[in-house]
Amino acid sequence: MSLSMIFRIVCAVALAVSCATAGAQSTYPDRPIAFVSPFPAGGATDLVARVLAQKLAASMGQPIVVENRSGATGLIGESFVMRAKPDGLTILIASNSSHLIAPLLQAKRPFDPVADFEPITMLGSYPLALKVNPAVPARNVQELIDLARKTPGKFNFGSVGTGSVTHLAGEQFKHAAGIDITHVPYKGTAALATALIAGQIEMQFDSVGSTKPLVDAGRARALAVTGDTRSALLPDVPTLAEAGIPGVNAIVWVGAFAPKGTPPSIVAKLQQEMVKALREDADVRRVFADNGMDVVGNDSRTFAQSLQREQKGWADMIGTAGIDLQ
Repeated sequence: MSLSMIFRIVCAVALAVSCATAGAQSTYPDRPIAFVSPFPAGGATDLVARVLAQKLAASMGQPIVVENRSGATGLIGESFVMRAKPDGLTILIASNSSHLIAPLLQAKRPFDPVADFEPITMLGSYPLALKVNPAVPARNVQELIDLARKTPGKFNFGSVGTGSVTHLAGEQFKHAAGIDITHVPYKGTAALATALIAGQIEMQFDSVGSTKPLVDAGRARALAVTGDTRSALLPDVPTLAEAGIPGVNAIVWVGAFAPKGTPPSIVAKLQQEMVKALREDADVRRVFADNGMDVVGNDSRTFAQSLQREQKGWADMIGTAGIDLQ
């Protein structure tokens, strides 16, 4: 067989494979999709996953089921998606708690947030509220700080897990205010709220969406919010900077990721469908607004670049706070 004949055969085979792959991708999705939330049901990440699953199932023509694979501050669900087949049928809906911060607190990093995943888009972001049990006799941030200074080590602050944004927001506050308070991790938003209501902890940082119902019911008192501006859900609550404690700027975002190696055409289709729902669907925008979340919907490259910048910022903060690696 001549070299030219071999060359033609190789080219034909390559073309056939290419066409078959393109054909498979062009029909995506041809089977149901799983949105994996690495946290228990009831939190902001789960909420975003569910409202998007409902809308994208209609627009993409396939059922989308939300799977809660919680544990280890989201690392169980993250690792599950990282190992999944890169066919666009297993998608991670995660926060910076699980995707950026939790890995930084591991002596042996379980994954790289950019190199081991295909970032799709940042879906939304929201500030955290510093709230206290109503039995705590503090009506504002300065009074809370004064109480903590009078009784070092007595006050506990809760979080949804070691390495979560709610944990590091508390560490930022502790450092900025110069107080001695103790971190107590819980498994999810519901357990954390129960602990605050029961008086097991005196304070916590939590989403403004989860905070507002407790404040309205008189079960918690919101003293401040993180970020540069006040929350529309809690307009009378000052920012921590307004309360005299700058530097506590912890913001939570929720984003979508595919396993590394997912074809660019599939990543692009998911990004387009998600951004369309975020920008055009009134139900999605209402759910976000009702829970104090701002819509983002950026492109995949911009999202990846922001991940790298934020990862460095959290790494620096963890080093400054002297938080022990696990």
